[in-house]
Amino acid sequence: MRIAGEIQHSKYKITILYMNNRYSVQFEDGEQTQIYKMPDLEHLNDVNGIKQLIDPKFVQDVDVIFEQMKKNKYTQIRSFIQQTGEEEFEKII
Repeated sequence: MRIAGEIQHSKYKITILYMNNRYSVQFEDGEQTQIYKMPDLEHLNDVNGIKQLIDPKFVQDVDVIFEQMKKNKYTQIRSFIQQTGEEEFEKII
């Protein structure tokens, strides 16, 4: 897998990856990652085509999924802490 390009964004690191004649787009927010494997279509066969696909609506949908991922993670962590009796922070005396 190699990096074929990047898309500048104020909130996410967006990397276009290329492997086995296929492109993928990776979104990173610092805590989590989403990867979208692109189908082998005529207009998605180069970096410029992929960049056209990643429009504001696509990024907005990615944002919603990241928020749900964070919610799921923190809900599970909270539940785990309650079940184990562990506290979130150490007691400081």
